[in-house]
Amino acid sequence: MAAEHWGRRPRDWAELAEPSNHELFAQVLRRLRVAPGTRLLDVGCGSGYALRMAAERGAIVTGLDITAELLAIARERVPSATLVAAGMDSLPFPSGRFDVVVGFNAFQFADDPLVAVAEAARVARVHGLVAATTFAEPERNESTALHLALEPLRASASGRSGEVARHLPYALSSAGGLERLLSAAGLTVVERGEVPVVWAHASADEAVRAVLASGGGAMAIDAAGPEAARAALADAVRPFVAPDGRVTMHNVFRYAIGRRDDRQPQARPRPSGTPRAGGRAG
Repeated sequence: MAAEHWGRRPRDWAELAEPSNHELFAQVLRRLRVAPGTRLLDVGCGSGYALRMAAERGAIVTGLDITAELLAIARERVPSATLVAAGMDSLPFPSGRFDVVVGFNAFQFADDPLVAVAEAARVARVHGLVAATTFAEPERNESTALHLALEPLRASASGRSGEVARHLPYALSSAGGLERLLSAAGLTVVERGEVPVVWAHASADEAVRAVLASGGGAMAIDAAGPEAARAALADAVRPFVAPDGRVTMHNVFRYAIGRRDDRQPQARPRPSGTPRAGGRAG
């Protein structure tokens, strides 16, 4: 999934999509004990919503994303942040730079998630922490209905179901998936948990716009056109619309936290392809 897909509707992503995961960001930052002086890197920082939350806790924050349009909004949100345009598969930082590295709903969009997490581990200091989050299983998330609504549009264009499946954001969603990934990258898993997250929108139109602003939404538009993508999402969101027009979808996210225990920087793995953009569960 290329950077251009995440940059098509950056304001909608920043204002309608990323804030939906506020409780997830808050819970993980608490579990990481982010405090004044914490040197934090947000990998796949998007438009900087979680980065701002970390800065408000006093952290010295750095954000990395491959999408220039989202980074421009992050600069507005967090003027004090160091922001870097780069992919997550080869981080442009020296080993041991950060106390905490977070990948909020990002590592599943890496060209190779193991390479991305190993890079996160490399740039964490000894005894530093790396946190990863993702959706729980698709059937436990009501918003899955919206992602599935776009799948036939992409399938009709590509004709290759295996390629389409990669666009769904559940690659790491199986039980223990995050823990296995962190362990494979040489980290010691010290905590894991789940966070219920309610996606609430003032209207069906806002809910549809939030999904269209994601990388998967952009790819569906490329495949079938904006009207077809919007119509498919409007049908899918209808069961979640209350009589007053508001939309509520109940989701469950997983998180896992790993500690770097080694005394030497990890070897930089060889990236297996072109870096992909970081995401926020799109």
